[in-house]
Amino acid sequence: MSGPKVVRIVTREEIIALCEGHLQRLERAAQRWQTQATRLGELSEQERSASLERHARLRTLLAEDRLAELQKAVPVEIEHLRRDLEDREERAIIRAAERRQRDRRIQDNAQTLLDALQATPASVDQALLKSLSRLASGARREDAERLLAKGFAHLSEANEKPTLSDTQRALAQQLKVDEPEVSLREWIAAREPDSMRDVRLLRIDRHIVELQLLQGEEHAAPFLLALQRAETETDAKRRNLLLDSLVLDLATSTRNFQRQRECLEQLQDLASEVKTYTGIEHATLLDHIGACTTDTELSVTTGLIEQCKTLITAHLQEQAALARREAVLGGLASLGYEVREGMVTAWAETGKVVLRKTATPGYGVEVGGKADNGRLQVRAIALSSDRDKARDRDIETIWCGEFQRLQALLKDKGSELLIERALSVGEVPLKETNIAEPGVETIAGQQKTLHK
Repeated sequence: MSGPKVVRIVTREEIIALCEGHLQRLERAAQRWQTQATRLGELSEQERSASLERHARLRTLLAEDRLAELQKAVPVEIEHLRRDLEDREERAIIRAAERRQRDRRIQDNAQTLLDALQATPASVDQALLKSLSRLASGARREDAERLLAKGFAHLSEANEKPTLSDTQRALAQQLKVDEPEVSLREWIAAREPDSMRDVRLLRIDRHIVELQLLQGEEHAAPFLLALQRAETETDAKRRNLLLDSLVLDLATSTRNFQRQRECLEQLQDLASEVKTYTGIEHATLLDHIGACTTDTELSVTTGLIEQCKTLITAHLQEQAALARREAVLGGLASLGYEVREGMVTAWAETGKVVLRKTATPGYGVEVGGKADNGRLQVRAIALSSDRDKARDRDIETIWCGEFQRLQALLKDKGSELLIERALSVGEVPLKETNIAEPGVETIAGQQKTLHK
């Protein structure tokens, strides 16, 4: 199959560019993972060191030319970091929610115990009542459990009725059926109103601590006020409506934040790539990106993401096309074809270029295609209609062998030239190209030959 061919080329340069892009994304993902996990108190020094060692090993793959392995391993590591950070955030949220629920139970239990103590006729330590009152108002104390136990002990003593004589109490003790002693926890549970077990409060607590941990106290403040209004509402029906509404608002806020955070992280990653290879003309775009936060309208963030993607795609295509043209022309130069300065530019401008070879006068090779998508057209051609056409078949056969050598040369340098479609020798007449046609002699005679 040595007639005209459609080929696809993947150069070593573009593969390395892909690998470097993978490593840049890994660097940003690792930094994000370490910063957030440290802030949440979810990262040990051992875990941090292990992560750094893994990433150092992945970076060595590029130096060791293990490019295929790197392209597979780095995305796996980035996904691992993403999932691991999600797990660490979830653990931190669960712990914070449990602390909030514990504080809620202490507050509710202190109020229940305070009401019971104040209803008893026996005198109670006023300092204890004051401490329980503060707990019931939401104050936090390390000795909260001890104060509750002390209050329960006072309540137990107040409930005892020393109206029997010693003889009567002894007889009653003999007739008493063995019953387990009621504990503080059991006493509180028996008096805890059903509303305190409202599952909506558990969901609300989780959403609120998630806001506090991931977004900051200022984002949680309005919802805390709404919760306070709901809890102090005396009308049960209205209280239920307020709690239902709060659950929905919190769930919506959480979903929106997660979506905005994902988009912002994606935008920041893309902006980091744009910074590495674009000029000052994109400074305004980068300034807009730098001003974005999770509070930025989602439509604005997604619009900037698309702008970055367009810039990056155009840049990568331009660089890849240049590398492909240079690789093909360099390979043909190694085979003895005349490649002169400016041919890469001429190819880009005219869409094709024709190369001649001293060993086969009157004939040459035409290489065409924009090279943006890696697909090119290559074929042997005649440079004049005034020739011995009986040689055409021999020229195509010679080009067949040279094309195989070209494939081998490119492969040795880390590039691949693959045939996607080809015609047989003699299947179509050899194309004739006038020597004066654009792309044939676009290079002035005084320009030097690069390879012979």
